[in-house]
Amino acid sequence: LRGRRIDLGVMPLRRPRAAPGVIPYTGTRATEKGRRVQDSPKSSVGSGWAAVLVVAAWSIGSARGDDPPVDGLDVFSATAKEIEHGGPAHLTGVVTFRDDQPERNRTALVVQRDRAAVWVITPLDDAAADDPRPLADDIVPGSRVRVEGTLDAGSYAPRVLATSVILEEQGPLPAPLTAEESGVFRGAGGAVRTALEGIVQSVRRDKGVYTLAIDADGRRVTVRSARPPAPGIADQLIDSRVRLNGVAAAIRNSRGQFLGPVLVINGFDDVERLEAPSSSAFDARFVPLDQIARFGSPTLDGHRFQTEGIVSRAVPTRYLYLQDGTVGIRVETGDREVYKPGDRVRVSGFIDMGRQLRGVTGAVTRRVETGPPPEPLVLEADAIVKPTAASKRQGPAFPGTDYGGRLVKVAATIADAGSTRDGGVLRLASGKTILEAILLPEAYEAVARLEPGSEVAVTGVVQYDVARSHEELVDGRLTPFERFTLVVHSADDIAVLRAAPWWTPVRLTGALVAVLTVLAAALAWAWSLRRQVAFQAAAIGKEMRARREAAVEFQATLRERTRLAANLHDTLLQTLAGIGFQLEACQMSAERRGGGSSAGESAEHLDVARRMVDHAVDDIRGSVWALRSAAVHGQSLTEAIDSAISRVGTGHRARITARAVGEPFDLPNFVTGNLLLIVQEAIFNALRHGDPDTVDVVVSFDAPHATVELSVHDDGAGFTLGHQLGPAEGHFGLQGMRERAERLGGRLTIESRPGGGTTVRCHVRCRDYDPDMEHDAHPPVAPPTLSTPA
Repeated sequence: LRGRRIDLGVMPLRRPRAAPGVIPYTGTRATEKGRRVQDSPKSSVGSGWAAVLVVAAWSIGSARGDDPPVDGLDVFSATAKEIEHGGPAHLTGVVTFRDDQPERNRTALVVQRDRAAVWVITPLDDAAADDPRPLADDIVPGSRVRVEGTLDAGSYAPRVLATSVILEEQGPLPAPLTAEESGVFRGAGGAVRTALEGIVQSVRRDKGVYTLAIDADGRRVTVRSARPPAPGIADQLIDSRVRLNGVAAAIRNSRGQFLGPVLVINGFDDVERLEAPSSSAFDARFVPLDQIARFGSPTLDGHRFQTEGIVSRAVPTRYLYLQDGTVGIRVETGDREVYKPGDRVRVSGFIDMGRQLRGVTGAVTRRVETGPPPEPLVLEADAIVKPTAASKRQGPAFPGTDYGGRLVKVAATIADAGSTRDGGVLRLASGKTILEAILLPEAYEAVARLEPGSEVAVTGVVQYDVARSHEELVDGRLTPFERFTLVVHSADDIAVLRAAPWWTPVRLTGALVAVLTVLAAALAWAWSLRRQVAFQAAAIGKEMRARREAAVEFQATLRERTRLAANLHDTLLQTLAGIGFQLEACQMSAERRGGGSSAGESAEHLDVARRMVDHAVDDIRGSVWALRSAAVHGQSLTEAIDSAISRVGTGHRARITARAVGEPFDLPNFVTGNLLLIVQEAIFNALRHGDPDTVDVVVSFDAPHATVELSVHDDGAGFTLGHQLGPAEGHFGLQGMRERAERLGGRLTIESRPGGGTTVRCHVRCRDYDPDMEHDAHPPVAPPTLSTPA
């Protein structure tokens, strides 16, 4: 109803007999001065630009026809779709408002034609015009102008970003519309010039902008002035009934939705005082705290009143909380006076219609006396909720117990806390109730270090949020509230009763996560260790098999060589020895029979044959000795190498040396034998293929690590690695040496270059289980001693 929503309750009662002159309600719509009135009016929140278009449509027929033709869209005759797309636009009309904003490098105008108006911004920035210039000073409210620019849909109502504003003529301002005609309370006024009457409740200056709070027949309107008032004018306006002529604007949210009306005036010259205040601030009517805005309390008609109470909490230049008996209220004031809890203060102000629990706004204050701070009422959170419900059952005669605005102390457990722009919020659990405490910065600093789970006693002022439901009854009973909060001001208002247990849910979760992490790491480590053990076991098993094969092969080779030596000794060597004996006997017999020429020749031939047999016997004896030479018979590695050098080096010009480095230690026979065969093969290859002058054999012992390293170096011809003769050409020496080293779990490397000699290195490590390998190989018994037959 004219921007205000009214609920009509219909009771299902028997139709009473109509009293004389009273028309009973029939459910039909009545009329008032020819206008239909609905029994359930809808809230009318119109779109600003839509209203501008509707009003502009009304004024199309009355638009001036002598404007010169221009390109672009005529703003006042544009459709909604054209406004949405924007683009070049133009308009003509009368300037009703001008606001120079040098800090933003722009000027804001309102241009109106008939009953339609639009905001014009010029210049917005350097990109808003090809040649941006400050707006001419002679363009003032009342100037008729022609504007060209770009149409912008704006965040609420459309506006024009001007590229040029041309003054056509000076004239009077258009007559203002009433609030009902302009639709300012519905957000449909656009920027049309509007007249408004009401009571001035406050005049404030915020960041250079002067703002008036107006009570217009119970509706609060914010009025903003582009210019400051003359000295003393602001004080004269407080509590006066005034008439203001300005342009309609709106408070809107981030979505561009209408939230409340605003009137913008050029200056305080647009404020006409109709009635002076009926009294001074502290001569106004006195209303006790418990009677403010109650049924039957004095009718104030928007004027200020006085009340009095004891300060429970206060923030200078912002507000006071006063309480008297069982009633508490919030008082908004800009006074710089510092009040402390316990001060009795008289305040003069206006009913705060913006809060669900009425308080005082625009107040001036005066200390009456100083007393002890009020003691907070100790309650449980559940008990703060119960009295309202209980009072509902006791009927309208009982006003009910209300803790709104009162200082209370509640014992609760901290659930969590979070910071806000103006302090913080604390969520508390008390009994079956979860409540929030709004903390000022000092209080939040004290709470920020407390752990969730701490038990505290919180002292604060109760602030109710009253429910609004269509199911509420309006028969005098109390309206329930949805929730309440505590406003906590200082660190002294929070007392720690018991610190949070160390095992908080956060720490318990962290410990559980840590244990699970360690367990997962242990399982992963065990799995990795198991893989490593399996890998090492496989490697050790492979090495053991190779060493066992080396030991078995060595012993088998030794037995085979011993068998061959014995066979050669028992067969071929014995036979050749017997032939030699027979030839020697023939020679001796011929010498006894005479010494003729034939006998001399026979003896000579026999002598040659005997010498050949002796040579063959020596060769075979050497082969037999060589076959049996691999049997070390308890010799150390160095001793076996010295014996091999004395045999292999006979008949060669090269000088062969051998030396030991480190502390020698006992080696298993199969290890010594294989290393000896590697040394023999290396020396044999050097003598056969390299034609060296020297061959140097070095045996390095590392007893702590049970390792042996052989090095056979010669200064012979050398060769290019990768191009040496191999098994395909019938040469098995290098391959045999490498295989022997690998079977012992060692490694063999060869270094050589043409003309630079050759170095053969073999590195072998002894194992603890080598004696077992030696035993499992069943070493043969010592072979018979070789001897020459008599």
